[in-house]
Formats: sequence, structure tokens, C-alpha cells
Amino acid sequence: MTSTAPRARSTQLTGRLGVASIVFMVVAAAAPLTIFVTTPLNMLNGNGPGIAVSYVAGPLILLLFGVGFAAMSLHVKKSGAFYAYITAAIGRPVGVGAGFLAMFGYFVVQAGVYLLLGFSMHGLVTSFAGTDFLPWWGWTVAAMVLVAVLGHFHVELGAKVLTVSLVLEVLTILVLDVAILARGGGPEGIRIAPFVSGEAVLHGSLPLGILFGVSVGMGFEATALFRDEARDPNRTIPRAIYTVIIAALVFYGFAVWAWMQAFGAHGVMDAVAADPDNIAYATALQFVGPVFKQVMNALAVTSMFAAVLAYHNMVTRYLHSMGHSILPRRLTWVHPRHGSPFFSSLAAAGIGVLMFVLILVSGLNPLAVFGWCIAVGTLSPLILFMLTCVAVVVFFRRNRHLPVGRWKSLVAPALALVLFGSLAVVAMLNFSTLSGAAPAMRLVLQLLPLVVFAAGVAVALVVKRRAPGRYSALTEDDAIEARQLAAKE
Repeated sequence: MTSTAPRARSTQLTGRLGVASIVFMVVAAAAPLTIFVTTPLNMLNGNGPGIAVSYVAGPLILLLFGVGFAAMSLHVKKSGAFYAYITAAIGRPVGVGAGFLAMFGYFVVQAGVYLLLGFSMHGLVTSFAGTDFLPWWGWTVAAMVLVAVLGHFHVELGAKVLTVSLVLEVLTILVLDVAILARGGGPEGIRIAPFVSGEAVLHGSLPLGILFGVSVGMGFEATALFRDEARDPNRTIPRAIYTVIIAALVFYGFAVWAWMQAFGAHGVMDAVAADPDNIAYATALQFVGPVFKQVMNALAVTSMFAAVLAYHNMVTRYLHSMGHSILPRRLTWVHPRHGSPFFSSLAAAGIGVLMFVLILVSGLNPLAVFGWCIAVGTLSPLILFMLTCVAVVVFFRRNRHLPVGRWKSLVAPALALVLFGSLAVVAMLNFSTLSGAAPAMRLVLQLLPLVVFAAGVAVALVVKRRAPGRYSALTEDDAIEARQLAAKE
């Protein structure tokens, strides 16, 4: 007992995650197959047949942001992502506010996906067996238990699960796309020009289309959360950042364009409007077959599970990082055998369960709550992106001795700030479309991210006053690291 107690209180995460493992974990959070089958809804609310262009334009904006984000990852050697970067540039109160907002955004999206997973699994089992032995919420609880178990072990185990899930999702989408292209598409054949024309791109709402395009690449920032568990952080993290964004740009742009060939630019919106929820599955049935359609249904559920597991890993690392200075120190404990942030994982699982129970006992329609979660989960990262753009500029202005060019340190983050600010305005003006909420609830949902951010700032200020030693822990670590580097030189 006495020999293992000190080890149980180790606070340092370690690992040998490579670029591929980190990319798979982060991309899995986006749930590619879920995005693919829900794209018809994005088309109805966004820019219709021009959605493929939007799915390229959105990640391009993220790539512009990623330039400064990746550059900062080389100089802020902490795994807190938004929290660490904003703290290093603007100060700990704003950084903690950002950390709270980041965790809130991940928790909210995870809660929404948990709800959808329960209903989807219930429907899937019923379609196969004719009946279901669990209510929909029972499947959600089962998923929560499995996520908690996987989170207790080293992240490499979860990375393997997410890798398998992601590969199967991508292969499924590509099989359908290849089948459509191999058969020459639909009545209009295979064409590119109609889908990139002004008529297609400007169909409906282009700003909303681009917002949906940005959303398919969101989550890439979590690459920096795994810094301590990466094999070679200074090389692995920047490469993972660029890989995730470029992969989203290429894959989603191609996947959706190829799928729309089944209907043509002039017929796709009629097909989508007729049955937006099932049109992707109907296409799978028509071009590949009934067995493939069932496989696609099943993998859509595993896609959702992969997403909630990925979000769990992300929140866990925020809790672990912030436990070094603001949150309870126990959150930094690392399991002596598994090398996992087991206490943070347990806390993250507990918060997820609490949110789910509150939704159940509230009497609210779970599917309506799902829409609210996705809307809030879209708005929250936009605020964080803007704050981080400011942080990048401030950080490199204050550290002019660092070998970083103006493009990475000023121009790219400034342009990204303007674009994200514009998208935040779009999200606010179209929040009713994104959330489906009534006016009173819409206002509450819009204010929630600001309230959470303000709560984080308040917590930081309280800790600063009551426990200044805890408050300055990260700064002390930085000083120790600097002295160690100077001694080596």
C-alpha cells in the first residue's frame, strides 16, 4: 500500500502517440459517417448543391487559423490547448474562462450525441430483431459505461478503438461514392462544373453553408491536448493539426460531391427535400444493396460512440491540465499502472451522467435537446477560435525574439479572427435554424457560452485570492522548465 501511494499521485502523462493515432482520435470526434448522413439537412439549411464547396471553404478557414495555432504549439509546451495558449498570452483568468468554455462545448456536444446514439441504437436493434430489450436511454447508459471503462485505461487503447471505427466509417463512405461513380452517376452523369457554379454555391444561404463547413473540421484543436502523450510533441502536434484539417477538406469535399452525382445538381435538392433523414441510406440501398445499407446503419451508431469516446478523452485532458493550477489537484492524478488520468476520466464520466439524468428528468423532448446541444456546441468553439487568434498575435508580439514570421504570427491569425467573427454573427443571427428553439430558450442558449466563460474567469480570480500558490502553478512549471533548458545549454 505505502509503495504504490506515491505513484498513484503521479501527475505526468506519458505516451508514444504518433501523428496517425492523434489524427484518428480527433477526426473520430467529428463522426464522419454521422456528418455524411446528416449532410442533406445541412443542404436544406445551407447552400444546397453548393455544400461540397462549403465543405472545402470551411476547413480552409480552419487551416488559416491552424497556421498560428501550430506555430504557438512549438513555444507553449503545455497540453491545455485553448486554456494553455490563451493563458500564456492574455493571462490566467481569461485562459481559465476559455478552458471552462472548451469543456462546456465538448460536454454539450457529447450530451447531444449520447441522446442520438440511444435512439439510433434502439432503432437499429428493433430493425434487426423486431423488438428491443432495452429502452432508448438504456443504450445511452450502456455507452456511458463503456466510455468510462475505456477512459480508465491508457489513451492508446481508446486510440485503437477509434482508429478501427474511423477506418470502417471512411471505407463505408468511399464504397458508396465509388459505386455511384462507377455506375456513371445519376440522370445527369458525372459532372463537376454545376456543383461549383455560382448558381450552386449561392443557392440558399452561403454563410450558413460555410458555417457547416467549418463545423465538419472542428475538433482539430484537440490535437494539442495530447501533447504530453505524443512521441515527439514538437513534430507530432503541428503535423497532426495540418493533417486533420487537410484531411477534412479533401475527404468531405470529395465524399459529398460524389454522393450528389447520384441525383445531379438539378435533381439533388428535390430528392433531399423529399426525405432528408433517410436519403443517404436510400442511396446506399440503390447503388450498393440492402446488406450494405444495414451495415451503414450499424456503423452510423458506432460512429456516434466513437465521437462520445473522443469527446470524453478531450474533456479528461482539460480537467487534468487545469487541475495543476485551478481545479482540484486530484484531477492531475495519473494511474500508476495504466498511465491514464483516471481521476479526471472518472470526473468527466460523472459529469456526463449528471447532464444526461438532468435531461431525462426535465421532461424535455430529447431530440429537441439534441438540436440545442449541437447549436451551442457550434457557437462555443467560434468564441474560442476568436480568443485564440488574439492570443497568437499577443503572444508573438510580446516574444519578438522567437523565430516566427509575420504570416504565422500576425497576418494569418488576424484574417482568421475576422472570418470567425463573421461566422459567429452568422451563427447568432441563424440560431433558431441551428437549434430549433423557441425565442425564450434561444436567448438562454445563446447566453450560456458567455455565462460559462465568465464563471471560469470568476473561479480563477477566487483561486488567485484564496490560494495564490495553486493559481501560479503553471507559471512555476514554466520557470522550472526554462531553468532546466538553460542548464542544458
